[in-house]
Amino acid sequence: MKETRNRVCFVLTHVPNPRINKRISAFKQIMPVEVICARRASQNIWEPEHTDIKHTILNVDLPASSQILKRIAVSSGFRGKIYSLLEEKKPSIVYAEGLDVLMAVSKYKKKSGCKIVYEVSDLRESFIEKPHGLSIQVITALVALNERKLFKNIDKLVITSPKFYDMHYCSLISKDKTVFVPNAPDLSAFKNYKKKEDGKFTVGFIGGIRYLSQMKMLVNAASDLNIDVIFAGAGGTSSEYDEIKEYCKGKKNVRFSGRYDYWKDIANLYGMVDCVYSVYDADNPNVRIALPNKLYEAVYCELPIIVAKETYLEEVTLEWGVGVSVGHKDEEGLKKILMRLKDDKNYYSHIVESCKEKKKEIKVMRDFDLVGNLI
Repeated sequence: MKETRNRVCFVLTHVPNPRINKRISAFKQIMPVEVICARRASQNIWEPEHTDIKHTILNVDLPASSQILKRIAVSSGFRGKIYSLLEEKKPSIVYAEGLDVLMAVSKYKKKSGCKIVYEVSDLRESFIEKPHGLSIQVITALVALNERKLFKNIDKLVITSPKFYDMHYCSLISKDKTVFVPNAPDLSAFKNYKKKEDGKFTVGFIGGIRYLSQMKMLVNAASDLNIDVIFAGAGGTSSEYDEIKEYCKGKKNVRFSGRYDYWKDIANLYGMVDCVYSVYDADNPNVRIALPNKLYEAVYCELPIIVAKETYLEEVTLEWGVGVSVGHKDEEGLKKILMRLKDDKNYYSHIVESCKEKKKEIKVMRDFDLVGNLI
């Protein structure tokens, strides 16, 4: 097979999100870029941002990775389409996400000799904690065995939290092939950002709406304190979005923006809030080790962030002094935090000053030479 030099193809199980769009931005400065991705009806959150590159979008409603057997059944045809498209496009580099994608890409590599960059933004729960039930344990073991074989084909692993490597990937790939890329924002998207200076105290949740128990906890706490809440973004699934909207029906202090265009809207959305809510379900093993983009965005916008206790995110947040933590089921604790952020000006200002200091480091993170470290 004749290979086209210096051409990268992103192969994804979703339409590119802001994190992947940052990767695309970096690569397209150096070489031609194309995208192959799935549009999932149950998680239809994003639209293509980079209109100057070709997106081949496959309408395949892949089940969540937790539904392993259903995922395997549905992804078989998806993998076949990916392989055929790669043979047609002949990229020299494939930037992949998802094990089902990696299966197709590995097959293409054997024929083409392409380089594979594989990114992980979430770690499968069963890889962190042993699942209950014999059948799930057997399936997980088979998935892990398949993953170990596939990882032999990876040239570079990109992770968004150092804990991913420590908890799992250290046994699959050497550290010199692993690149930690903080999910720091593309600062050009924030060039028109103006910090909120007056009006009613407002808490913002900005991003895909998941972990509904924690979202409802915020709504309950804020409603009792005469504090506004803004939910900006679609749901992790359409049913989750419908459920939280129904829960907030009649609550005049809660607003929903719905889906937004990251480049056009993100600066304005952060300019509408006084602090950022990033409390997820800490019973979830992946939540306990992930570092979401909200951390970096909140710091850059000089906004205190509220995070869940017993997480790596809490560890970083408190070490940096840029926010406060609360138990993910502690509604009364959340009320106390919100009241203090709202009423204690010195406390709020102290956190903002810490954000200003760490903001300098985020600028350095954005200067990280992604492509140079991967090819």
